[in-house]
Amino acid sequence: MKKIALVGSTQLARRLIYYIQEVGCGQVIGMFDDFEKKGSKKYDHLILGKLNDIASLYQKGGFDEILVAIGYNNITFRKTIFSTLKEQSIPVGTFVHPSAYVADSVTIGEGCIVLINCIIEMNTVLHENIFLSSSCYVSHDVSIGAHTYCAPSLNIAGNSTIGEGCFLGINSTTVNGVRVGNNVITGAGSVIIKDVPADVLVAGVPALVKKEFLKNKD
Repeated sequence: MKKIALVGSTQLARRLIYYIQEVGCGQVIGMFDDFEKKGSKKYDHLILGKLNDIASLYQKGGFDEILVAIGYNNITFRKTIFSTLKEQSIPVGTFVHPSAYVADSVTIGEGCIVLINCIIEMNTVLHENIFLSSSCYVSHDVSIGAHTYCAPSLNIAGNSTIGEGCFLGINSTTVNGVRVGNNVITGAGSVIIKDVPADVLVAGVPALVKKEFLKNKD
C-alpha cells in the first residue's frame, strides 16, 4: 500500500484523510505544517515536520506521494507549494473518489483532487492542482486552469473556460461558453452569464464585478 503524506493540517486535510481511509487507496502517514509541532498528533495522525522537511523525508523513503491539502483561503500558496514540490521531483498525488463519474475522454492533471459525487463530462480538461469539492458538475468540453479551487455544488456548463488560480464559491453556476479569467473569485450562488475578466470578485444573479484585485505578476 502506498504511503501518502499531506501538506497542511486544516479541516481539508481531515477530509482527505477520511476519504483516503474510506476508499483504502493508501496509508496516510502524516502531515507537514509550519504551524504545528513536529511529532505532535492531529486527527490521530502525526505531524511529520515543517515544509522544509518534506524533501528530506521523501529522499529517505518516508512516503511515496504527497497531496496538497491547502484550501481556498490561500490559492497562491497552493500554487507555490505545488510548484516547489515539482521542482524537487516529489510526486504529487491525484485523488478521484470512486463515487465520481469521469468520462473516458477527460484529462486530469497531476495533483488534482475530485471528491464525492462529482460529474465530469466528455472532453473536459482539468489542469494541474485543481480541487473539486463534493457534488461539482462539469459539463462537456470545459477547461479549468491550474490551481483553481471549486467549492461544493458548482455547475459549469459546456464549452466554458475557467482560468488559473480561481476560487469558485459554493453553488456558483456558469452558462454555456463563458470565459472566466485568471485569479477570479465568485461569491456563493453566483450565476455567470457573460465573460469575466481576470483579477476580480464577482457575485450575484447575474454575477457582476464587485471588486478588482491588484494584477497578479506571476
